[in-house]
Amino acid sequence: MPPDKDAAERLPPQNREAERSVLGSMLRDNGVIGDVVQILHTEHFYTDANQKVYSAIVHLFDKGKPVDAVVLAEELHQRSQIEDIGGYAYLTELWDAAPTAANAAYYANIVRDRSLVRSLIHTSTEILRDAYDQAQPGDEMVQQAEKKIFEIASKGIVGQTYELREAIDDAFRRIDQQALGEATNTGIPTGYVDLDEITAGLNNSELIIVAARPSVGKTAFALNVIRNIVVEERLPAFFVSLEQARIELAERLLVCQARVDSHKLRKGRLSSDDMDKLIEAGEALRNAKLFIDDTPSQSMLRIAANARRLIKQQNIKVVVIDYLQLIEPDNRRDPRQEQVAQISRRLKFLARELNIPVVALAQVNRSSEDRQDHRPRLADLRESGSIEQDADTVILLHRPDRYEPGQHEGVVEVIVGKQRNGPTGEVTLTYVKQFMRFENHAPGTPFEG
Repeated sequence: MPPDKDAAERLPPQNREAERSVLGSMLRDNGVIGDVVQILHTEHFYTDANQKVYSAIVHLFDKGKPVDAVVLAEELHQRSQIEDIGGYAYLTELWDAAPTAANAAYYANIVRDRSLVRSLIHTSTEILRDAYDQAQPGDEMVQQAEKKIFEIASKGIVGQTYELREAIDDAFRRIDQQALGEATNTGIPTGYVDLDEITAGLNNSELIIVAARPSVGKTAFALNVIRNIVVEERLPAFFVSLEQARIELAERLLVCQARVDSHKLRKGRLSSDDMDKLIEAGEALRNAKLFIDDTPSQSMLRIAANARRLIKQQNIKVVVIDYLQLIEPDNRRDPRQEQVAQISRRLKFLARELNIPVVALAQVNRSSEDRQDHRPRLADLRESGSIEQDADTVILLHRPDRYEPGQHEGVVEVIVGKQRNGPTGEVTLTYVKQFMRFENHAPGTPFEG
């Protein structure tokens, strides 16, 4: 059915009394203006007169001038707006609307709330109109609708500042919890002792980049970390696979968990003992809370929407994305460097918004192939300027046996090339290729298989 005409003719949600009261409070006590401007923008006011009055007040406040009825009237007169608002009499009405300025923030929140509802009505009408017009494919309309709704949600975010003493108190509380082993916000263990010693695990609100050349084992490493999180730590996680289908991921997790030769599985040459191991591994993995989205060519909008939904419904503790350069840009016409910069920035914002670690795999360019030691460096990251800047931690993987066959077999160097909140360094892991399994490295000890 078409949009409701009666609904379109209704008066939009508003609270004129709250608008007048917040303006009156700002006139009575300039000290509350700083609080109000953190909550309201000019467009939050419904009436044109109140928008003009608020804009003039903020302008005077920004210039360091006192804000009272006389000064405000002069400012509006200079803008040729004094008659537009109803003349000097309206400023007197505003003064009388707020006997005290104590409730300014309360009034401001009412004004902002009504504005958000009006925006929601307006956006919903646009979405409904576009849906009836069918000017775009359904998937694109859904993405555009999500984007518009999230833009409204971002308008509702209120800026907040904290005194240093509050942050210091929070820091000491966390230090005490960590000393007693009670901290709930310490990093999630990766399962690799030496790596966790350097990074303290995967930490909340951090963007962690895991980078390597193709076929070094980025996906295998990420799946091993995920397997440890969901099976050993029993924490829910979200894996976004832009390169491999979910059945391939499931097979790799089964092989890793069961320690069964992946080549035998692909060839269909599994023994009865292998099948028993896979069945047992399947039971362990079935009980794990791992949520997979293997839709190719996803945008950050879809990834973020799914992550928000899963954190509300399943309380996920980590997001892993395989891999960053395959994320669909918002605008294909932008230069590639700008596309990647926007993606890495939004990944960092997502980690901060959800307050969980976001792990993104990334490829490095061919520069390392030309060096004598072939070891990857931060500068080898494709479009490295933005990725390196936004990342809190960058982990680079290097397999020497790819360049020296027969030597260093199964050895993987894990290089922590950047860590915003900790040291850099290097650890060694063992990669058991037939099991697609990374293990803690014990020098001189032969690995299984």
